[in-house]
Amino acid sequence: MSQVKLGDRVRVQFSRVRSQTSGDARPPKLKTLEFTAGGGEVMPGLSAGVVGMIPGQHKRLTLQPADAFGPVQPQLVKEIPRAQIPKRITLRLGKRLSALSSLSGRRRRVRVVGLNPKSVKVDGNHVLAGQVIELDVQLISVDASSSANRLSPQFETGGES
Repeated sequence: MSQVKLGDRVRVQFSRVRSQTSGDARPPKLKTLEFTAGGGEVMPGLSAGVVGMIPGQHKRLTLQPADAFGPVQPQLVKEIPRAQIPKRITLRLGKRLSALSSLSGRRRRVRVVGLNPKSVKVDGNHVLAGQVIELDVQLISVDASSSANRLSPQFETGGES
C-alpha cells in the first residue's frame, strides 16, 4: 500500500468532532473530499495531516485556528446603521446576510451578532474562526500518479525572447 506524500491526490471521509459540552446531540456529518495533499484546496491542517496515511487508515486531527478556519479578524466585525438594511429583512441574532463591500464591490457572508435600535453589528469571520477543530479522518484512496508534477511549477520552452 502506498503512503500519502505531498502532491498526491487523495480522497478522504471526515467528520468534525463536537465537544461534549456544546450540547449538540446531532450525529456528526460525514463528508467526502478529494484534494491534493499539501495543496491549498482545503484547510492546511487537513491537507498536511493526511501525509503518511495509507488507504483505510483512521486518524484524529487537532487543528489550531491557523491550520483550520484562521484566527478571528476583528476588522471583519462591523457596526452598520439599521437604515442601510432593507426593512423587509427580519433581523435576529445569528441571522446570515449577504453584504456588499463598498471597497471591493464583492459580496461577503456575514452573521448578525448584535442588535440595537440604531445599528446592527455583523461579523464576516467564519463561524469557526479562532477555534481549535478536531476532525476524524479516514483515507479512502491515494493517487500518486504524476504527483511530482502537482505541486511544482510547470514551465514550457518557448521561442527566443
